[in-house]
Amino acid sequence: MTVTTEPSLEAQCHALRVRLQAQRRVIASQLGDGSGAPQVFPRSMTMRVLTQRPQLMYRVLGGVLGLLRSR
Repeated sequence: MTVTTEPSLEAQCHALRVRLQAQRRVIASQLGDGSGAPQVFPRSMTMRVLTQRPQLMYRVLGGVLGLLRSR
């Protein structure tokens, strides 16, 4: 009977998962957010305006449609 000293496939997967999570934490801490601003979603100013001020979007869209009709 042969005794294997290698860890099981499940144990190898778990060890790899733990290493990847640790590596991601290190990379995230190294990159950081240089601006110091809080992470707010949506990040795009255009999308913030569209989602937080829909009345403005409707006015702009109405103006564009008015210009297209007049042509």
